[in-house]
Amino acid sequence: MKAQQTVSEMALEVLVRQAKASVGRSGRSLDEALEEVLDTRAGEKLSELATGPHRNEKAAEWQAALLKDRVERRQ
Repeated sequence: MKAQQTVSEMALEVLVRQAKASVGRSGRSLDEALEEVLDTRAGEKLSELATGPHRNEKAAEWQAALLKDRVERRQ
């Protein structure tokens, strides 16, 4: 994750990284591998993050807020 990266950029980066890893294992094209990744539960969640309401937030700030919420729920 880069310092000023948005949630959308972070999610798309992860999706592409997963697709490239799949290309290396399967020999499929990048487009085919990306479709395969998007068809997984994790891929769906990442796609939702990339297009969801938090997409323009800075990823580091969004992650910090998630952590804060989790800690508050445990108390």
